[in-house]
Amino acid sequence: MKNPVESHVINEAKSLRLTFEEALKVAMHLHQSNQFEQAEAVYRQLLEVAPDNPNILHFFGFLRHQRGYSEEGAEWIKKALNLDSEYIDAQNNLGNIYLERGEPELAEGCFRRVIELNPEFAEAYGNLGIVLKELKQFDEAIEHFLKAIAMQPNDIYLYQNLGNVYRKLENYPEAIAIYRKSLAIQPFNAGSYKNLCRTFYLMGNTEECIEVVKQWLEHEPENPTALHMYASYTRTNIPPRASDEYVRQTFDGFAASFDGVLKRLDYKAPFLVQNALQQLKPDPEAWQVLDAGCGTGLCGVLIRPNVKRLVGVDLSPNMLARAHAREVYDELTEAELTAFFSQAKNAYDAITCVDTFCYFGDLTQAAQTAVKALKPKGWFIFTLEKLDETEATETGFRLNLHGRYSHTESYTCQTLTEAGFNIHNIEIAVLRKEGSDLVAGLVMTAQLL
Repeated sequence: MKNPVESHVINEAKSLRLTFEEALKVAMHLHQSNQFEQAEAVYRQLLEVAPDNPNILHFFGFLRHQRGYSEEGAEWIKKALNLDSEYIDAQNNLGNIYLERGEPELAEGCFRRVIELNPEFAEAYGNLGIVLKELKQFDEAIEHFLKAIAMQPNDIYLYQNLGNVYRKLENYPEAIAIYRKSLAIQPFNAGSYKNLCRTFYLMGNTEECIEVVKQWLEHEPENPTALHMYASYTRTNIPPRASDEYVRQTFDGFAASFDGVLKRLDYKAPFLVQNALQQLKPDPEAWQVLDAGCGTGLCGVLIRPNVKRLVGVDLSPNMLARAHAREVYDELTEAELTAFFSQAKNAYDAITCVDTFCYFGDLTQAAQTAVKALKPKGWFIFTLEKLDETEATETGFRLNLHGRYSHTESYTCQTLTEAGFNIHNIEIAVLRKEGSDLVAGLVMTAQLL
């Protein structure tokens, strides 16, 4: 006897009575179409009817992960695996969640179990290769990628990930050859071009970087990442700030693995901003704070106990989904930062901004519009990548080869002062690691006069 399930999310919200199997197909279709909220509504109804169905537990768990609730999503998938220990897709996706969360040790066991269950599952060999790279077991990583490529010789992502291992080993010629193989298969793939550029950048070969981006632009002349990188490498037509399209494209694609990657980079910036805010002794019963460029909410978690109301704004909807899952913000808005500042009507006691102005060159508009967002005597706390005064250009900022801007202390102070701020404190600190290098930064604390 088939169980009927009510669905209110299709055909313009008209209520339909569906069989269990039909409702599951509807949920999966919505899920695959990225209509996550509607899919979740149907999955929840299905769970009420069949709480021990491994398929629903798996699909629902992976959806929760995609919506930013990765820890919860993993728990749902583990329930599915407790019911069916040989559920290969669930085991593989559990490994993917651990991998994106920066927990390769947990992911390794999942992918090895998949291979044990199905030695022909090419994707698991590729996933295990990524894990082994993260665990610095490079020879075994290469071995698993080659196995996966033998099974799926036209999968460009396997070539990209194999190239990444060779790049990590500083075997740049082999990495370049592998990336070029991926482009021979699919000559319009942005990831392959980015990987090639990164490799030539690490080799110090800017001319080759330029040639690669030119080839990329032949296929995608309007690609915002390619255009931004071309400006970075050629130092021509340098924009006063990165385009909204570039920032959104960069961070939408980075959102799922963002926290895990930063964990490996020993990311200090959110803690530095938290400390700067605490020095001001904010009133947790009164202060309204805007976390500008909030990303996945790493800083929001830290400053939440210090404030009464916390608002986040970011350009990337995928990053905002992760921030929403942290449940520390009273409000989250998808918007360009300075436009949001302009409409904020002096609402905030403080603005915090972690590693966002490295995508701005000219800080004038940001400083002037921050005035409109702050209450009288309000505080502006943010980080920048530090440009040494001896390397300064006439502008006081520079677009670097890696695509981010750095700023001199004198330029930043002048810009804030002209906008109406008093410089309260400047801290020079390490923001994070980049490769083997430490990224020096400025932690600026300024008060509106």
